[in-house]
Amino acid sequence: MSSLKKMTLAAGALALAAVMAPRAQAQDLETREVMVTATRTEKELMEVPMSVGVVTAEDLKREPSASVADALSSIPGVTVADGGMPGGKRVMIRGESPMRSLILIDGVKVSEQKSMSGSAILIDTSEIERIEVIKGPASVLYGSEAIGGVVNIITKKGGEKPISFSQNFTLDSSTGSANIHTAIFGSYNGFNYRFSGSGVNAGKRQTPGGSLEDSEYKNRYYSGQVGYDWDKGSVYLRADRYESEIHIPSNVASGKAWAETATMSGWMNNNTTVSLYLPQWDRESLTGGFEFRDLTDNLKRVKVDGYFQNMKKDFRNNVNVYNDLFVDLSNMPGNISSGLLQVIVDQNIHTYNDQDSYGGSAQTEWEFGSHSVIAGLDYNKDNLKADDKRVNGSVTTSTPDLTPNTGFPPFPPFFEGPNHFRPVVTPSASAYYQYEVEQSTIGLFIQDEWDITNDWTAILGLRETWIDSSLKRNNNPALPNNKDISDSNLVGNVGVIYSGFEDMAIRAHWSQGYRFPSLNQMYLGTVHGQEGRTLPNPDLKPEESDNFEIGLRYNGGDWNLDMAVFYSDSKNYITTQTIGGTKDSQFVNMDKARTYGVELGLDYTFEEYGLTPYVSAAWINRRIENTIEAGRVVDVNGTNTKVASRLSYKTDDAGYSPFQGRVGLKWQGDAPTGHTVYSDLYVKWASRSKEYSYDNSYGHDYNGDFNFGFITEEKGGWATLNLALGTEWGDDHKWNASIALMNITDKKYTQADSAIVDPGFHVVAGVGFEY
Repeated sequence: MSSLKKMTLAAGALALAAVMAPRAQAQDLETREVMVTATRTEKELMEVPMSVGVVTAEDLKREPSASVADALSSIPGVTVADGGMPGGKRVMIRGESPMRSLILIDGVKVSEQKSMSGSAILIDTSEIERIEVIKGPASVLYGSEAIGGVVNIITKKGGEKPISFSQNFTLDSSTGSANIHTAIFGSYNGFNYRFSGSGVNAGKRQTPGGSLEDSEYKNRYYSGQVGYDWDKGSVYLRADRYESEIHIPSNVASGKAWAETATMSGWMNNNTTVSLYLPQWDRESLTGGFEFRDLTDNLKRVKVDGYFQNMKKDFRNNVNVYNDLFVDLSNMPGNISSGLLQVIVDQNIHTYNDQDSYGGSAQTEWEFGSHSVIAGLDYNKDNLKADDKRVNGSVTTSTPDLTPNTGFPPFPPFFEGPNHFRPVVTPSASAYYQYEVEQSTIGLFIQDEWDITNDWTAILGLRETWIDSSLKRNNNPALPNNKDISDSNLVGNVGVIYSGFEDMAIRAHWSQGYRFPSLNQMYLGTVHGQEGRTLPNPDLKPEESDNFEIGLRYNGGDWNLDMAVFYSDSKNYITTQTIGGTKDSQFVNMDKARTYGVELGLDYTFEEYGLTPYVSAAWINRRIENTIEAGRVVDVNGTNTKVASRLSYKTDDAGYSPFQGRVGLKWQGDAPTGHTVYSDLYVKWASRSKEYSYDNSYGHDYNGDFNFGFITEEKGGWATLNLALGTEWGDDHKWNASIALMNITDKKYTQADSAIVDPGFHVVAGVGFEY
């Protein structure tokens, strides 16, 4: 065992002894009324018809995390994926891609139109007051992108005193990083303010196999907010900026293919290395708004918000392809025996994206007897300018044992007789494309909450969405200028809540989802992170879904229970499909994606001992049903190419771990010194994942077996043992210290939707104070 691990375990043992020394005392562990804004107005969680997971500032303080996304992984049905990008983690809800999760920060959409993986959460953990995760389609209230769910981050505002100051330090041994966060805040005579800043420099990720090269990242975060509150209203203005630089580990892929005909046979050995680097990934925003309350007996609130947001991403990509092609031509005439053709290809891509987004919302809340009505308008416009520079260079070398044969191209140009070779160098070729694309969205929504009786409540909602998307300008000869695509869509939801049992609410909910294709999917495509290109498709249809859910919440005494059974049926699902005979792919609509599962959150508190065993788990099955039509024609380098013949298939192997969760035991007690101490011993796990897909760029494998283009990727299941310890002390617990021992058994594993190994045994420690 390394000295670092010995020291860490020793520190953990001492901390555990210090924490457990005071005897656990009986506590008044009152059930807390959790308030959420999932319905765009603040309500108790028991009154909400959707499945909602909540992470509070207290949760974040007691279990320090390297990122906001990590903190969400304890919610049933929510997983975190880095997609091979340390420091840029995304959130998956109920198996849906991060592209289908809407990220909001104080109600402002984090929009990223030029992305293959959805929006990342670009904010510091210490700035968060609460995170709400709506699971399942929320398109009626929140619009497009919310087909999988919504992550709504509510930031901290002013304080209770005129001047307060806080400082937080977080250390993470898995990257050798230190995160320092400082804030000054307060309120006086209705005025409130908060100014903060933080930064982290993360080194190479430490895994059970050693340091992971090119996995460093760093970020800086600054924010400022001022506001004024009075009896019947409030106004605020907020600005923030997030700066980051991310190194991405190289992705190396290799494989062999074999083929045989009546006159020739041979094999190809392919080795492809993809290197990526993001020297800049920044977000800055300016948000302001006001609200008026209790204007009339019926009009309870008017709320107006507006925002401007800019996203800049500098993306560098290098692809190196090395091919060995051995051809046996001994059965052909002309005294030809065999030959080895080596091909080296280098491709350098530099993309710079500059996206401006602006918009706002106006929302009204009404009460008419037993009806509470929310009605409003949303507007959002994204303008993206993308510069795409590509430099291609290749070196081809032939080392044959052949005699010339001018009748068999393309070999003769490389051959100069037996046992001779002549390298052929293809000059570098470059292309520089500039694009300007934009997308505007208008949404009108209304939702009525109707108290039918004292025990029954019904919720009915509608949203009409109008979207206009256009390719305004570009110099790529393969694309047209002034290409406009418009669409409109009506979605609805219906829910019912029964609260006739004490401390219990039973809910049923049906909701529709709608997601319009991104600008990247329709007009731009990408060449990053792969050997071939991903081509855009302006003929894409919007994704649509229907979600059915039945749930139960119980919050009484020492028991807390929240469970849901759900079924989701999606159509026109957007994914990528390989183009026959090439390494290129294109965005296409799949036929269907069907998902169903069960989510469970359960805990029980033994008040006398301060112990709370708990479980948070989900079982999710995801079925993809796809039909590839015969004769579909796409453009590949100016040549019309037909895809493979019509093929239909179904699979439950969608690249997702069907069973995952967390089970643990929490303890909390009071020390004679007045310290509150706590611990959390838990296991996180995920079952094996398999991804089964169609790839028509291959015909035979190396053993000569005909595989018809189906490929399966598999990742093993995993489980990690973890322990969090901490204490709080001082007036109103203004001081806190915590330490989390993560992956104690040093398990080597890779999560389902990730391309890099997760950290091995490491420690995340935090200390903070406020005065």
